[in-house]
Amino acid sequence: MSPRISLLLLLLIAPARADLTNDISALLSARHMARGQTGVQVVRLGQDPAGSAIVFQHNATTPLAPASNMKLLTTSAALDRLGGDFRFRTLLLQRRDDLLIVGDGDPTFGDAELLRPHGWTATTTLENWAELLKSRGITRVGDIVLDDSVFDQVFTHPGWPNDQLHKRYAAGVCGLNLNANCLDFYLEPSRRGERVGYRTEPPAGFAAIANTCVAGAKNAVWLSRLPGEDKIKLGGEIDAPNRVPISVTVHDPAMYFGAVFAETLAAAGIRVEGTVRRESGATDPGATTPLAVHETPIEVVLRRANKDSMNLYAEALLKRLGRETSGQPGSWANGADAVRQFLLSRAIASSEFVIDDGSGLSKENRISANGITRVLMADFYSPQREMFLGTLAVGGSDGTLDKRFRDDLRGRVFAKTGYIDRVRALSGFLRTRKGNWYAFSILINGPVGSEARQTADKIVAAIDKND
Repeated sequence: MSPRISLLLLLLIAPARADLTNDISALLSARHMARGQTGVQVVRLGQDPAGSAIVFQHNATTPLAPASNMKLLTTSAALDRLGGDFRFRTLLLQRRDDLLIVGDGDPTFGDAELLRPHGWTATTTLENWAELLKSRGITRVGDIVLDDSVFDQVFTHPGWPNDQLHKRYAAGVCGLNLNANCLDFYLEPSRRGERVGYRTEPPAGFAAIANTCVAGAKNAVWLSRLPGEDKIKLGGEIDAPNRVPISVTVHDPAMYFGAVFAETLAAAGIRVEGTVRRESGATDPGATTPLAVHETPIEVVLRRANKDSMNLYAEALLKRLGRETSGQPGSWANGADAVRQFLLSRAIASSEFVIDDGSGLSKENRISANGITRVLMADFYSPQREMFLGTLAVGGSDGTLDKRFRDDLRGRVFAKTGYIDRVRALSGFLRTRKGNWYAFSILINGPVGSEARQTADKIVAAIDKND
C-alpha cells in the first residue's frame, strides 16, 4: 500500500474515548491556555496503517508556528529523499600546487561539541590532512581553493532575528562548515578587575578580537560580532574559568574553514604561499588528484538535528535536499519546495502548512498537528523506522528531553521539543505501559508562558493513563 493511500486511512476516527477526551480537554481549558491557540492530534498506531486511528484532536488542521518541531518535517523529508545510506562527502584535492576543498554541506565537520566525547577537536580532521600532506613530502602549497557551490551563498535566512545572528542557534549555513560555524571562547580569569586571558577553539588568527572582559564576582560574559565582518567583541566579567564554551558565529563559514585550514597547515610546518579563495566547479578529474575524503552518515546529522535541536544541521539538510531535488545550489527556496512536495505526497493539504526554513527559527513557518502526525506515521511504518526513532530525544534520558518525563514515562517518550518566543511544541511517539504506540503532536501558540510546557507533558501522561 502506498504512503499516500495508507495515510488517508487516518481520516477514520476511532470511537471517542471519554476519559482521554475529558482529560485532554480539561488541560486545554485551563486559564493560561485560553491566552493562546492550540492544535492537538493523537493517533493510536496499529500493526499497519489500516489499524491506526485518531483518538483525539483539537484544531488539528489549523496551521500553527511549530518552532523546532519543524525539524521533524525537514529530517523526515531528507531521510525519505536522500535515503538512510546517504553520506555527506567533503573532498581534499590537489591541483598543481593548490589544495582544493570541495564541500557537500556537511554540518558535522569539526563540530567540537559532537567530537569532544571521542577525543577529537574542531581541527583534528584538518590536522590529519596536514599530516597526510607531510607524508607525501608536501611542505609548501599555493592557494587554498574552496568550492562551496553545493549551496548558495545566502548564509543566514532573511526571516531570522537580525539582533541574534551572532548567537550559536542562528549560525549561517554553507557548503563548507566548521565547528558549527562558531568560534568557541574559553576564558582564564586572574585577579579581580584585571582583563581575562582567553583561548579559542579553533585558533582564530583570522579574527579581530577586542577584549574588555575582566575577572569579577559574577558570570556575565557577552560576545558580539559586527554584521558582515569577523570583528568580535568580548566583554563583561567572569568569576571562574568556563568549561562550557561561550560561542559567537562567524561571518562567512567557507572562508572561516579555509582560514583555519591555512593556520593548521602553518602550525604543521607547511607553508601556504598563496591565498584562501573561492572557486566553483573545481573538481575536474582531469586536472585534480584526490587526496582525502571525509564522510558523515546521514544518521549522525539527523540525530544531532532532532535530539540536540541543532538549527544548523536542519538547515544543511534542507539545502542539501534542495540541491538533490533541483540540481541547483541548495537554497532555502528549493529546499522549502522539496519539503512542500514531500508533505503533499503524505496527503497533507497545502492549506495546512507554510515552509520558510528547515529549523523552525523563522516565525513564518506553519504546520498543523494533523500534518505532523501524518509525517510521524509515515516514518513509523517506513523501512527507516528504527533509524528515525533513534534520532528523537528520549524522555528522561537524552537530548532536549533529558530533564523531562523523569517519572514512570522515562524511556517511553520519543519526541521533538519546540520553543521560540510565544511558541511551545512537542511532537513524537509514546510507547505506553501496555506496549502500544501512539503518535502525537501538540502545538501551542500565544502568550501562554512556561505553564504550556507542563500542559504538553500532562497531555502525554493522559494518553498513557487512558491506553
